[in-house]
Amino acid sequence: MIRTNFALGFILVLSFFYACTPSVNQKIYQAGSPALTIFQDTLPFELREGFMVVRARLNDRTMPLDFIWDSGAPVSTISQATREYLGLPKSIKPGTLARLDSLRLSNVSFPSVPVEIIDYDGYAAPKCIAEAGVIGANLIRHCNWYIDFDQQLIIFSDKAQQAQVATPSHTLDFKTTALGQPELKVVTDITGKNKAIAGIGQSGGLCIEAPKLPDAGQMAYDQGIINRFAHTIDTTVIFPDTQVGIGPLSWQGLLTVQRNHASRLGNDLWAQYNVALNFETETISLIARTQAPPPIAPLPQLGWMPHFTPVSELTVGFIIVGSPAWEAGLRMGDVIDQIDRRAAPGWYNDYCAYLSSVQSQFAVPQQMQVFKNGSKQPLNLKVEGTREKP
Repeated sequence: MIRTNFALGFILVLSFFYACTPSVNQKIYQAGSPALTIFQDTLPFELREGFMVVRARLNDRTMPLDFIWDSGAPVSTISQATREYLGLPKSIKPGTLARLDSLRLSNVSFPSVPVEIIDYDGYAAPKCIAEAGVIGANLIRHCNWYIDFDQQLIIFSDKAQQAQVATPSHTLDFKTTALGQPELKVVTDITGKNKAIAGIGQSGGLCIEAPKLPDAGQMAYDQGIINRFAHTIDTTVIFPDTQVGIGPLSWQGLLTVQRNHASRLGNDLWAQYNVALNFETETISLIARTQAPPPIAPLPQLGWMPHFTPVSELTVGFIIVGSPAWEAGLRMGDVIDQIDRRAAPGWYNDYCAYLSSVQSQFAVPQQMQVFKNGSKQPLNLKVEGTREKP
């Protein structure tokens, strides 16, 4: 599996899952219990763009496929490419339900697993992270899980067992939703008391759904850069370094407030610890890591990042209102011809390489010249107080 860099901020694992409740009876979405009644096994994982990626075998096929493992996604999914690989009928359209004969993680097989069919149109981030799909709560809820971020290894067992781990630093109580997701109570000074899904395995910090966006904070527009699974431009209010209370735990991280995205808490928190997820006791235990957790990339200091695909122009794909980029005149969708002394077409030639590098490339610079829309005069972007380049 190819290793890529951590991604910044919040990313929703398929906002479709978190925002929408299935219209059919919820029981239809529940996977069968594991074929073994007593078991304990291990499963390696890899962090890609902040997501946990595991390998699974479907319908007794020998080739393992890459899946995002996400305790917060209520429904497991497979892509259209995976449906074709399995030989499932073409009549099963995107957004509809199919049922796998089996899904095998390591040596443990889960029978009769319902999955949503997802169509990743054109260039889409899932193709670079884990093209096969998502393993969600309708399967994860049947086991207890210990996620060792130090070793990048999952130990999972039947619900009567639990991995022997060190004394936890914190133990968080949750309630299992009807769809199998662990739901926590969280408190912030910005949004007050809320409930949020524990999205262990997905990238990002704390996102709170609100019917109205707050007046405070930094408003930002994002076209699938921070939220890699967004299909349209997201409007978000950002609060960096916000104090969040979760039971006995006080955590400081990125808070985002959005409409039409269910509240969730991602790996910005979870990857700071090794994590025991116990559905029998409905607790999440956080165990101190022996290795320093990876740093979380900051928001871009100039307040913007480009959007790119090999079949489109380089455009503004992320921007913070009031940032140096905004004040200089950049707006969403502006075509970028040149950045500093480099023509825009030469910045990237591969979509996945772009996704894995764009945030690190644009997080640090404090000044930049940008030529847009055929203009011969550059926009000069600079963080206030920065000395001019020689």
